[in-house]
Amino acid sequence: MNKKIILGVVASIIVTVITYMLQNIWVIKKLNLSTLIIAIILGALIKNTVGVSEKFEGGIKFCSKKVLRIAIVMLGFKLSFTQILKMGPKALIVILISTTSTILFTRYLGKKLNLKDNLTTLLATGTSICGAAAIAAVNSIIKSEEEDIAYSIGVVTIFGTIFMFIYPVIFKIFNLNQQIYSLWTGSSIHEVAQVVAAGFAVSNDVGTQATIVKLTRVLFIIPVTIILSIASSRKDNSKFSLKSISIPYFVLLFLIVVIINSTIQIPKNTLDFLVKIDGYLMTLAMAGLGLDLSIASMKKVGLKPLYLGILSSLFISLLSFLMAHIV
Repeated sequence: MNKKIILGVVASIIVTVITYMLQNIWVIKKLNLSTLIIAIILGALIKNTVGVSEKFEGGIKFCSKKVLRIAIVMLGFKLSFTQILKMGPKALIVILISTTSTILFTRYLGKKLNLKDNLTTLLATGTSICGAAAIAAVNSIIKSEEEDIAYSIGVVTIFGTIFMFIYPVIFKIFNLNQQIYSLWTGSSIHEVAQVVAAGFAVSNDVGTQATIVKLTRVLFIIPVTIILSIASSRKDNSKFSLKSISIPYFVLLFLIVVIINSTIQIPKNTLDFLVKIDGYLMTLAMAGLGLDLSIASMKKVGLKPLYLGILSSLFISLLSFLMAHIV
C-alpha cells in the first residue's frame, strides 16, 4: 500500500473513530442514528466545508470501494439458510414481489424522467435491495460515473433514514401487528442498519425478525447482478455466451460466506466478533464515501433523481405494507 493510499485510509479511519464517539452522545442515541449514517454525513461535511486534499483521494476511494466490498462479503456472517427457512414462504413472496416490482417501477419512471440509464439502475437496486451494498455490486458491472454513485447512495441513505424514524411511530399510532410490522420493515427499508434500528425500536423479537427478512432480501444482489451481467454482455457482444457473463467476485464470496455460515457451526463469540468487524468496515466505507461526496457534483446531476428516489421509496414502502397484509 503506497503513501497516497495510506493517507486517505488514515483520514477515513479518523472520521470512523469520531463517528463512534459521536454515537455515544445523548441526542444521537435518542435519535437512534446508525454509524453508517453519521459517517457519511460527517465525511460529506468535511469534504464540502474544509475540503479534502488530492493526496487523500487514493485512500478515500480505496475505503469507499475496496473496503465496502470486503464489508459486503462479511455481511454473509449475519445470514444462514436456516434463518431463511424459518421465515416461511409468506416472507419470501413479499420480498420477491416488492423487490422485483420496485426495480421495474423505478426503471420505468427513470425513463419517463429522461434520466441516465445507469443512474436509474443504481437507484432502483439501492432502493429495492440493500442500499450502498447493492449500489456497489451493481456499479461493478455497469461502471457508472462517480457523481451518480454518490448521488444514489445519498438519496437511498436519506429516505432509508426517514423510514427508520417514521416506521416505529406508525407502529405505535396504528397499533400494528408485530409480525406484519417486522415483515414490512425488513422488506422495504433500504439499509440493514436502518432496519435493525426500526425493528428493535419496537421489541427484540420484532428487531430479530425484521433483520432476518432484510438479510434475505440482501441475497437478491446475486440474481440481479447475474441479470445485469447478461444484459451488459449482450450489449457488448452480438453473440451471447456464458463466458461473457461477469459476476462481481465479492458477490460470489458473499454467497460462499452465507453457505459457510449455514453449514459450519461457528462459535458464537467468533461470529459476534466477525459481525462487529463487518460493522466497523461498513462504517469505514461510508466515511470514505462521505469524504468523496461533492455537493457541487451532485447539483450537476439535478433534482430529478431525488424525485425518483422519493417515488421509488414510497412505492416499495406502500407495496410491502399491502403485501404483508394480503399474503
